[in-house]
Amino acid sequence: MTAPQNNSPRKPMTRTKLFLFACLLLSIISYSNVAQQQPCKPPVPLPTATEPNIFSDEQEVYLGDAVAEHIQRNYKVIEDPEITEYLKTIGERLTQNLPLNKLRFQFFLVDLPDANAFVIPGGRIYDSRKLIAAALNEDELAGVIAHELGHLVAHQGAIDTTRNFKEVLGVTSVTDRRDVFEKYNQMIENLNRKPGAFKVQDREKGQLFADQAGMYALVAAGYDAAAMASFWDRIADTQGKKGNWFSDLFGTTRPEQKRLREMSKAAEAMPPACRQQSAATQSDTFKQWQAKVVAFSGAGRKESLHGVISKQQLSPPLLSDILSLRFSPDGAYLLAEDEAGINVLSREPFAVLFRINTDFDTYYANFSPDSKEIVYYSDNLRVERWSIAEARQIDVKEIVVTKGCLQTRLSPDGKLLACLDTDFTLNLLNVGTGESVWRKKEFYAPDYWQYVRIYSALQLRGDDNTDLNLGLLHMRFSPDGRYLVAGYHGALYFGRTIRGDVAEVLDTTTMTKVSIPDSIKRFIAGGFTFMGNDRIAAINRENFKKSGILKFPSGEVLTEMELWRPNMTAATRGDYLLIRPIKDYALGVMDLKSKTISKVNERAALDIYEPFFVAEMRNGQVGLYRLDKNEAVATAVVPSNSLGRLRVAEVSPDLKWLALSGRSRGGVWNLSKGEAALTLRNFQGGYVSDDGYFYGDFPKTEEVDRNIAKFNLNNGDAASGPKIEGNTSTQFGQYLFTIKPVKGNENPPKDAKEETTFDPKQYRRNVIVEMFDSRTMKSLWSQTFPKEAPRVWLTPVNQTMALVWDVSAEAAKAEISSDPRLTQRLAQMKEKQGDYFLKIIDAENGKEIGKLLIETGKGSFRASSIFAVGDSVLLTDNQNRVLVYSLKTGELKGRVFGGYAAVSQVTKLLCVENERGKLAVYDLESMEKRDELSFPTRISMLRFSHDGRRLFVLSREQTVYVLDVSSVAKN
Repeated sequence: MTAPQNNSPRKPMTRTKLFLFACLLLSIISYSNVAQQQPCKPPVPLPTATEPNIFSDEQEVYLGDAVAEHIQRNYKVIEDPEITEYLKTIGERLTQNLPLNKLRFQFFLVDLPDANAFVIPGGRIYDSRKLIAAALNEDELAGVIAHELGHLVAHQGAIDTTRNFKEVLGVTSVTDRRDVFEKYNQMIENLNRKPGAFKVQDREKGQLFADQAGMYALVAAGYDAAAMASFWDRIADTQGKKGNWFSDLFGTTRPEQKRLREMSKAAEAMPPACRQQSAATQSDTFKQWQAKVVAFSGAGRKESLHGVISKQQLSPPLLSDILSLRFSPDGAYLLAEDEAGINVLSREPFAVLFRINTDFDTYYANFSPDSKEIVYYSDNLRVERWSIAEARQIDVKEIVVTKGCLQTRLSPDGKLLACLDTDFTLNLLNVGTGESVWRKKEFYAPDYWQYVRIYSALQLRGDDNTDLNLGLLHMRFSPDGRYLVAGYHGALYFGRTIRGDVAEVLDTTTMTKVSIPDSIKRFIAGGFTFMGNDRIAAINRENFKKSGILKFPSGEVLTEMELWRPNMTAATRGDYLLIRPIKDYALGVMDLKSKTISKVNERAALDIYEPFFVAEMRNGQVGLYRLDKNEAVATAVVPSNSLGRLRVAEVSPDLKWLALSGRSRGGVWNLSKGEAALTLRNFQGGYVSDDGYFYGDFPKTEEVDRNIAKFNLNNGDAASGPKIEGNTSTQFGQYLFTIKPVKGNENPPKDAKEETTFDPKQYRRNVIVEMFDSRTMKSLWSQTFPKEAPRVWLTPVNQTMALVWDVSAEAAKAEISSDPRLTQRLAQMKEKQGDYFLKIIDAENGKEIGKLLIETGKGSFRASSIFAVGDSVLLTDNQNRVLVYSLKTGELKGRVFGGYAAVSQVTKLLCVENERGKLAVYDLESMEKRDELSFPTRISMLRFSHDGRRLFVLSREQTVYVLDVSSVAKN
């Protein structure tokens, strides 16, 4: 592995970045020559890099701090001492044999989708949990860490930054911590001006220096150098193939194979004394620690707070939407999966047994065929098995797929994972060992548009080796797990014709291909689902009306009927198909006996175990119903401790009332009493006043038009407001903002009977922006924009509104030309590509407060949100930063790293969440850090009280904190 380019962490291993131990080859050989004279002694002196480096050790630590703040938000860092101590022990054992310096070596355990490690300047080394899971022993893990230490000792990150500072900024020296942070930020802001500066450089010599030091540290610490080659062989999937002079001659030896060959040679060339010294260090202690790391499911961070005024759990909690409901094969249990976890229920009595909280999206949580276990996995290919009887995790595995998967499927017993990889090979992996037990090369061949889709998804994913879950194949295991069936409709692949419909059936008990007739291939390629172990419901894509139920694997058509929706599953018991969606409903139930849709449901979560079915009720409870009478025979409340995606999160200015809404339900809580004041259906906007009234924007239902309803939180009285016309109005706190075309500029209706509508995605110019008081629906002001309409960010708590245009827009040019100060400022700016023009207005009356130009370095960063407080304009960008500008002078006042910010105008405090659950408090004027707070989970909401002396925090686990920050304000 190499030091990261641009000082951002190198993404986990891919085919183009298989540097893990590549450059160790020359270093091992060089070292072994010296060691022949002095066995296992370091070369004296150790090689030093000859490339320029403007950073002292102390300054490099500052640089590492800047990089860490920049990138660490992207990773879940596990800080639990019981889990990380062993990793630190390995690191300290290795660093004892490195040259003394002033770097601050730190070893971090992070959740990554890959078996990898990376370093940033100054001494930080990050090891992924999947890397630890993939190591067979401590020697292999130590080899990776030693390699990264080599980069640090060689100061590769500081050398790279030295080159980038010079090429991009013309900077050839740095001073104190503030100066290092300043110049690092300037480099971020000029990325697009000098893109060539950030291309991968030829650093073979630097790699040699780094690896010599790393190899010495590894061997001198008593680790086995041969473990490096074995680990590389497994991770790079070279399967022991090293090539030879003949394959080298004809260019058929893969680079990974050459590296494996040289690693093996170098390890064998180590002096006998070194080989004796580096006896294998495999131990039960490592295995026990490894198991703890893999199984760890905690938050990864402990609470560290002060000034806590109150801390309370929302009661009752806001219930997340149920995504999936499923009976066990024997009908005794049910799964109710939501956005943050999996609930396991018994059918008799109908009650929740236990809950599995997950910190990631789960795929296909299901019961094992014997109904005794729960199996599920994540897009990071983490597979877990839970015992129902013991209500605990009994097994967990981290699967390593070097290049990731385009699509996956887990077998019902959780022992096999099917993966369509990026080479379009269909792989079947043994979950227990991570090894491939069967593969079909070039199984999938995309057409042009599919290839574009795949390429775009891979670009967005970057180098993370996750499962993209693209749904390219129709792929399922039979309910008993005996068969894996995969197919798709063939297409052209760069001129190579794929023969019609492609389908493969594998017997997983023998790992042999099952011969099937061409007739069933067509149905598998069209889309199918198992109706049991010996039947499938499948689609005839050439004639939907001739779809139906087929015998499997012979392919006899048992029942012919019309099927058209590939997203269909069989009921757990009974001749029913669950089709999602169907017309205006999320789910339809097809009765296979009558061949008709016998039931529809507003929500997609439903399952049948004849004579019962289970579905989510409107109040969030789960109902068990009689299928024939459609009557509920029992209900259960499923716990949901974690918040999913919130559509609305509002707190009253005095911090006494809290309003939250998810996708289908919401509520208002009285924080003084610690209880719910209202339980509601979902709302799209909200405002809670100090005097105890809630105003919520409720979407249209069959019975009620869209309106902003008013609730008296003290007595529960409610009243509907006037109907909200159109679909371009949005409630933001006490305001309702709407944008509509000037009369005569509307989109023409499709039908004379249709009411005129306006598509916000189609408007460009000649529109009217109007602001209403959402409490009274009184119009506050309106403004016409004959030229380009602005992008709008409205901040109700500050009563300000930011209107934003690109500086190249006609509307922006007209505004700038009428202002001499902005005209002069624009002339001083370099290229205008990607730059912004901002107008800040008073949300109450629409009057202009100020104007501002923002230079982005040719689009080196882009705005994620913009809001104004007093003279300060705060912009959060796509580089995980908050930039603060003066509205009066137009100057940049400062920057801090983070992705979520709250400001108090009274006390001039800025609070920012950077790492998950970590808040930093800054002085808004000096931009100096004043305080730091640590929460065990992510932050869902952040707000200062009106007087700025209290900080309101809502965690993802639905815990409400109110903190006293008055002392910070004084300081």
